[in-house]
Amino acid sequence: MKYREAEKSDIQSIRELICSSGLPSSDVDGKAQKIFVAESDGKIVAVGGIEKLGGVALVRSIAVAPEYRKNGIASNIYQLLEEYASSSEVEELYLITESAKEYFQKLGFTEQERKTTPCLIQQTSQFSELCPSSATVMFKALST
Repeated sequence: MKYREAEKSDIQSIRELICSSGLPSSDVDGKAQKIFVAESDGKIVAVGGIEKLGGVALVRSIAVAPEYRKNGIASNIYQLLEEYASSSEVEELYLITESAKEYFQKLGFTEQERKTTPCLIQQTSQFSELCPSSATVMFKALST
């Protein structure tokens, strides 16, 4: 498995993988987000992104192709995202999930009330438009 930062030419494959996982992908452009991928035999099999907004960041759609799940790939992608955030002076991570709350709790995230989420996060399209208001918002402080 090869892990790397996504390139502009990867965006269509990334959107397809995210969409096939039932996650919103319409605003994924590789410009507003830093995206990492996992490749197997030249094919993108996993993806994860992060949208940096000053000292806070929104973890975006971590998705793994079904035949590659349960192999630690999502955890490796998440680790790359967290390392990027830490090296970019991000102090707090947020995410929005409908189906992976328990997974992210294992990574140190806790539930966050929507109304107390920072304005910069609330203004993202993922928060304000793409994810339903019933989705769980989660938070993790990064050690500085």
